[in-house]
Amino acid sequence: MADIASRIIQSDHFVYKAGTHGPEYLDKELLATMGARNLVEVINEVGNAALRKGLDLGNLSSKIGIVGPAMGAITFSLTLAAHLEKLFSIYTFFPARTELTEDKSGKKVHIIPDKLKPIYQGPSFIIFEDIINNGTTVREVGKLFDNVIAAICICDRRGQTAESLEVKQYYPYLRFNMEQSTAKDCDQCLEGIPINTKLGKGARWVSLFGQPPYPDNKDFSLFWE
Repeated sequence: MADIASRIIQSDHFVYKAGTHGPEYLDKELLATMGARNLVEVINEVGNAALRKGLDLGNLSSKIGIVGPAMGAITFSLTLAAHLEKLFSIYTFFPARTELTEDKSGKKVHIIPDKLKPIYQGPSFIIFEDIINNGTTVREVGKLFDNVIAAICICDRRGQTAESLEVKQYYPYLRFNMEQSTAKDCDQCLEGIPINTKLGKGARWVSLFGQPPYPDNKDFSLFWE
């Protein structure tokens, strides 16, 4: 699994969800280029690594849902659920999910569909993300389920912890400390290197502010509104 990073890291000038800039981007869509069998092996190893590090499944319920938050991680939850069920016959594992909808302000938020709420009452849950950045999705999803026992992910690129994610346990398979800076302190912006508009939040950034370089007094606050 040592080559996972080399497969999914892209180099360019990127804007991240938090509005920070950096020269690297973990493109989770490239996980698919590994092929189905290799990707299944990666997902299984993510589970194995979490167990080696101390993942405690607890005894609150014999049923454990693996939550794949919409939309990126939904397809991974069944694979991990099947793998863990092979290892622990005393539990029944099942894939769980959220959906995305727009709130009154137009912001996309996670919800549990009404038809699934009765099914999700009682079991314990593990949140399984592909890539975790600032942890917003995990925190949001964690508030939807009554008994979240852990969060795990393939890649963490912002140094999150169980405390910062507001979960009891957290086990990232890989960690990357990716260089990030504000636009005002971004060397690539100062050098006028164009922002990638195909990955990350570059398209939105450029639609608001254009390509760098920017004047010293440029106000970027509109990005967070």
